[in-house]
Amino acid sequence: MRKWIPMLLCLLLMSGCSGPQLERQTFTVELGQDVYANAALYIKNPDQYPTDDWNVEAKTSGVIKKENRFISKNLDYLVVGQYDFEIDTGKSNIDFAISIKDTQAPTIESYESNVTVKQNESIDWSKYIEASDLSGVSFAITSDFDNSKLGIQDVTLRISDRFGNAAQRTIHVTVIV
Repeated sequence: MRKWIPMLLCLLLMSGCSGPQLERQTFTVELGQDVYANAALYIKNPDQYPTDDWNVEAKTSGVIKKENRFISKNLDYLVVGQYDFEIDTGKSNIDFAISIKDTQAPTIESYESNVTVKQNESIDWSKYIEASDLSGVSFAITSDFDNSKLGIQDVTLRISDRFGNAAQRTIHVTVIV
């Protein structure tokens, strides 16, 4: 009886590994990138399986399948977060997750390097800097700036999204009366 135990364990291990396996349990995708409902993208050795016949479905509420992509309601991409998915092979279900992260700094399309403002005037930086990010942008001065002081001052401005990704620009600000 004891000589059968190693053989039985070996047989069990081999039979458990013969089915489809995931490339990884959690896939990380950059915010704004497409998340496809194609099982072959998530399975090891997809050419060994009939993945075209398999169905990928979102298990997390609020995720919509549009054509062959997953999106968040009213958007053309999935927002930042972790989402649960399932591949239905027809014989079994394989659970996995996709984590959407924002790791990219805002894009600065254009900016004015010289700005003139009135003394003590509050500056709306969005008038002078065209920046975009799917997570939104905010502006913060990271250098000394005194808008009550007449003359030219170099202002270092941090343009960031809500996840802390940022770019900087230095702008020459002339304060006038």
